[in-house]
Amino acid sequence: MRSLAKACLFATLCVTAAGAQGVDPNADVLTPAAVQAAVDTLRHDPNLGHDKSIRSLHWVAGEKPPQPPKDAPPWIVSLFQFLSQSASLVIWVAGAIGFAVAAIWAYRLLKTRRSAPRVTTVQSGSRVQDLDIDPNSLPADVGAAALRLLEAGRTREALSLLYRGSLSRVVHRFAVAVGESFTEGEALRAVGQRLDQPRVQYFAALVALWQRVVYAAETPAAESVALLCRDFEPIFDAAQGL
Repeated sequence: MRSLAKACLFATLCVTAAGAQGVDPNADVLTPAAVQAAVDTLRHDPNLGHDKSIRSLHWVAGEKPPQPPKDAPPWIVSLFQFLSQSASLVIWVAGAIGFAVAAIWAYRLLKTRRSAPRVTTVQSGSRVQDLDIDPNSLPADVGAAALRLLEAGRTREALSLLYRGSLSRVVHRFAVAVGESFTEGEALRAVGQRLDQPRVQYFAALVALWQRVVYAAETPAAESVALLCRDFEPIFDAAQGL
């Protein structure tokens, strides 16, 4: 059909060109020269386009699906038939599985790259600020030693010994996390979160007197300091808990 259509079109064009060149269309013989003249005329006609190369994509039929051997068991034949009929479904399922795996991998990667919340770990040691709280640096009876300093008129030294002794006991005996850089207020908060009410009250009263001496340069009443000296052993060294 295409060859016949081309032939008809070519004949029509030739007749038209021949008429344009003064050639009689009804002539019996169409010479090669007349045909060539008609072709040249058509090539130089500005109304006609030039030759163009057009490329197009088209699907190429794939190979036939593999066929089972002739002497194969029935279940193998059924398997081949299933694969040939559900090839597109298998591809979709495999693609979905691959997408899910990729999504999980990307999620875990992003999760590992997220900055973890900062956790501050307090390391309790043998010093708080410039105070040595190592138990070996303290007298066996801290309260009695502090009371002797108080009676000798050395109130600041007595409070310093009580504060050091209290920090040493809460850290090394009651496992309260007090960092080396802790201030008096931070140490009091740590004690309040860990110890019972009587010990917290004692430590709070001691810190209040200690801050008055250190920061306000005040001299507290001797009776208040003496009471702290006598209560140190029942609060921190007594065998029975409060």
